[in-house]
Amino acid sequence: MRVPRHEVLTSVGAAVLMAIMVGSGVAFSFSSPSSSVTSTSSTPAAGSSSEVPFSGSDAPSSIAYGPFAAGATTPSTASGALAPLGTGVIVPLFTENSGARLSDVNEIIQTKLAYPVVPIVVVFNPEGGPGSSYDPGIATEVRNMQSAGITVVGYVPTGWGEDSISSVESAMLVYLNWYGVSGIYLDQMPNWNYNSPSGTWYYSGQDGEFIPAYFAALSQYGKSIGMTDVMANSGADVPTDFIGSVNTIGIFENSYLPSLSLSAGWTSIAGLGGWHASYTKSNFMFFSYGVPSLDPSYLLSVSDYVGYLYITNGTGTQPYNALSPYFDQMVSLLASKIPVTIQSETMNGISTSGGLWVTVAQPDGSSSSGYTPSTFDVSSGSAVTVSADSYGSYVFDHWSDGSRSPVIEVTPTQAMTLVAFYR
Repeated sequence: MRVPRHEVLTSVGAAVLMAIMVGSGVAFSFSSPSSSVTSTSSTPAAGSSSEVPFSGSDAPSSIAYGPFAAGATTPSTASGALAPLGTGVIVPLFTENSGARLSDVNEIIQTKLAYPVVPIVVVFNPEGGPGSSYDPGIATEVRNMQSAGITVVGYVPTGWGEDSISSVESAMLVYLNWYGVSGIYLDQMPNWNYNSPSGTWYYSGQDGEFIPAYFAALSQYGKSIGMTDVMANSGADVPTDFIGSVNTIGIFENSYLPSLSLSAGWTSIAGLGGWHASYTKSNFMFFSYGVPSLDPSYLLSVSDYVGYLYITNGTGTQPYNALSPYFDQMVSLLASKIPVTIQSETMNGISTSGGLWVTVAQPDGSSSSGYTPSTFDVSSGSAVTVSADSYGSYVFDHWSDGSRSPVIEVTPTQAMTLVAFYR
């Protein structure tokens, strides 16, 4: 059962994408569960048991929006935003004091300059949205961040998908006109498919409002006015129908870290039963607060499963009221990782009709898996073991480097792409 917080939500990725929420207010979409671990990956080969993403034909006939691109092969299919090569950090910074906010913004800029390969997206929130009047201070901060190569997006709550689309679109346009943002962050995404005609949550009928279409419509509007990145936060795992409705979805938010175990139920970072493995990891992000210290090995492992993450020690009703003390460390750790992409093709060089299961094992024994094409983040200069499974009529033949064994060891020092050929 998902239980959203009752507070008014007033604020709210390498290469690495970093999203920083700057603004005022309290925590955003806190939810209790529905979530389980894998990596950035694609659609499984025909015959696998993975879930099928939403297509327009699945929606009620009354729904005019869609179909939604599921992001199975490219994370940017929903709204056209460029996907990060690796995992990023999404930092909800709800600093109310303008002086403290400026200090945090300056630290963010300095970190960006120190790690120029790391994309940073700053999400700011003047007053639970763009506010009632233009703020020249925020405008200056936005311009300064953009000059440093940081992307800036604005926060808008959605009332758990019940606010009118026109009102949310109006807020999006105000952000664009006042501050020139390149994207938007939609808070309060439900983790159920339908509301009843009267607005009741967790509705099982087909005559209610199809909520994924609500967010897809907002993404489409964002594209129409020039926005490139639309993110949304549910705080709990969502049905597959939501994939592709926005670029990235917050699927875990709690006062502890999500589990790396596939058997951890809703606390697993890969969704119940690991269904996230069927999609690129940039579709997903998580937030953890109240974490007393940063575990580097955990950060590097969990980065294989999400496009964006945020970990802080903040507590209470406003755990994001200051920049995480781990911010610089998170950025430097993620910046030390490089992407290894694994693709699958037939002997004549044509991509397989579905994804094949591949696994990358790190030196510390941890491993991540996913369907091709998958991208895994590994530490530069570390020896990792890569394995490719055969499935159905697809039988592994060789790697693009000529190796005949389905299990090979590589030591990447820069971005690498491996192709597994099947006969």
